[in-house]
Formats: sequence, C-alpha cells, structure tokens
Amino acid sequence: MKSNVGFVGFDGTENKRTILAMDLAKKAAGVDGDMNVLLRAPHGRARSILAKMQRICDVKAYASDEGSKAKWESAGVKIAGGYEDFFKNSDFIMVGTPGDEETPYVKSALAHDCFVSLMGGADRPAILETLQGEGVKISDELKADFAREFFFGLENYQTFLKAKPKLVQCTSCNTTGLSRLALAARPLGLTGIIGNIDRRHGDPHTVVRASPSAIQFGKGVGHQGTDAQTVFEDVKFSIRASKVPTTVPHTNFLSMVFNGKVTPAQLVDQFAKTREVVVMPYNDEGKRKHDWTSEILEAYVSGLERPISPEIFELIVSDAIIPYQLGDFTILQTVSMVEQMSIAVPNHVASYLLSAGYPADKVHETVDKALGVMHGIWPDKLSC
Repeated sequence: MKSNVGFVGFDGTENKRTILAMDLAKKAAGVDGDMNVLLRAPHGRARSILAKMQRICDVKAYASDEGSKAKWESAGVKIAGGYEDFFKNSDFIMVGTPGDEETPYVKSALAHDCFVSLMGGADRPAILETLQGEGVKISDELKADFAREFFFGLENYQTFLKAKPKLVQCTSCNTTGLSRLALAARPLGLTGIIGNIDRRHGDPHTVVRASPSAIQFGKGVGHQGTDAQTVFEDVKFSIRASKVPTTVPHTNFLSMVFNGKVTPAQLVDQFAKTREVVVMPYNDEGKRKHDWTSEILEAYVSGLERPISPEIFELIVSDAIIPYQLGDFTILQTVSMVEQMSIAVPNHVASYLLSAGYPADKVHETVDKALGVMHGIWPDKLSC
C-alpha cells in the first residue's frame, strides 16, 4: 500500500502536529509514500518547523511560486518542485490553511485527482459555490462529498470507507470533543447534550487585547453541536460557545440528558472505555484536588511518555459529575477539557488511512498505539 501525502499550511496550529503524527501512523500501518509540504513565505517559525520535520520525518518541500522558491533556497532549503509538482506528487492533501483560504488548494487538489481532507473550520458550501462559479465541473458524487456529514473516524469510518469519497471534512477540536462524549454516553440512553463551551481566546502566539474578566458569550447555538449532530443524528445538541481569554484548553460545561436512570459511576465507566477519552479523578489521595485546568494538564502531560509528547491530547473528563433527576430523565452535569492544538489530529490521520483504503477493523487501534493516545482513568488505568 502506497500513498503520498501533502500538507498545505504545514506550519499551522494543527497541521504541524498532524505531520509528525501522520509519519508515525503511516509506518505503523505499513503505508509507504512521501511526505510533502507546500511552502509559502519563509518566516522564522516556518523555517524552524520545516527543519524539525525534515530531521524527524524527511518531508519533501515544494515552493508555491518562484519568489518563495528563491527565498527558501537562499535559506539553504532543498526544493523538490513547484506548485503543480506538489499536487502531482501527492495522492492525499491535508488542507490546514486559515479559514477562507482553502478554495484554491481544493481546486488544485481535485484537478490532480487527490483525496482532499479539510479541517473543521472550512466552509464547504462556500468552497463549492466558488468552485462552481469558476466553472469547475462538479460530479454528483463530488457534490455529495461536499454535503456529507462531518468525518469523525471513531464513529463513521466504516460508512466513509464504503462511500469512497474524494473529499471529507474532519470535525473541529470542539466538535471532536463533543463527538467523543456522545460516542461514550450513547449506550446509556443519551438523548441530548446542552451547555456551554468556554472557547480559548488567547492562543500563545497571539495578543489578547482584553482583560482577564472579558468573556464574549455567544448569542445562539454554535456550529459545534450542529456539526456533531451530522454524525450523531439521534442525539440533540444545543451548545453555546463563549470566548474566554485563556491560553490553556477549551473547557466544556455540558449537561448530558438520558432516558431513564443513569448514575455518574456508569458514565465514568463509559468514558473510560471509549477511545481517546481519559477520566481525571477530582480527588487525588495525598494531593490537592484536580480542579484547575492548568494543574490538570501539567499533571497529566508530565506523567506520560509517548511518541509525540505533548503533541497529542485526549478528551480529558473530570469524574466530578453532578446528577439531577427530572421525571423519567437523568441529567448529568459534566466538565471536560479539549486541547485545541491537537485533539483533532488522530481524526486527520484516520482520514489519510481512509483515503488509502486501510481496514476499518484495524484503523483506530493502529492510530492510537502509533501516537500513544490513551483511554481509561488517570494515572493507573490507562491503555491504548
């Protein structure tokens, strides 16, 4: 099995982690093929990240134009080819550009018969409209790809494998977190998830021009629940997304609604059995409580050894669950943590293996073991 993979926006928040993860997963799955990146302006961060990637996984660099080629070559970088060569020599394209910049790369990838994987922030309807406006021929099969549910491999990998798409859109970081929660809780009779996501609004590389008390709450439901409901049609989502000036993880304060009586212990057990979900006990013997997000991340990451650390994160869920009985329904109030920079990465990798036709019964175990992604209860009951 061979499939060359190309990355647009290789130095972006998630893509720079996806590349390293993809290299490990490719080797674990036995999929041969080159790792290609498309270079744009040679700013300092891009140069340092490229050097790291070439050292670790021998990526091949392609220049987007002659001007950028000359600048990269003057910095000592070997260029394997130009823009068209990049797409010609890639079977799979992971588009990780900022929002509203994806369309020209999708157009080029489809023109070269590449499989396209979009990150969660892409606007597929807008991309499709632009392509059609530019006269790109869109087959009925491809139009169906643009309208298909979001790709969340842990739930619908087999469905997508049968559909044989040429384009998929992976769930975003917060939608991935919601989807992992739904995947775990649905066997207990989950009917809905409502609540608020405190979205991090202070990435380390940006300047937050707001006081620590400035929180922007959303007027209505956010896209996260709407996107997750394309995957879990039998679960109703109503999720507000607020912006909070913090540089640590998104924090979910969500109420999960169940038919019948469900206990917190049952939900904890389901979380612990679900891939890429880790339960963090609130009380730790001889230690202070785990009730601060920064302390939880420090405790969790510092205690783990894995191939890429701390590049990949699980959904971290507290066992401090509050039950509330309402007639025939049980509401369990939960807190969970989503690390924006990397929680979606295993999904990106799964989309690549999907494009290569990798078997559904092997994909999730292969990805989790290759990346060291855990599930269970921290710290003594974890496994891949």
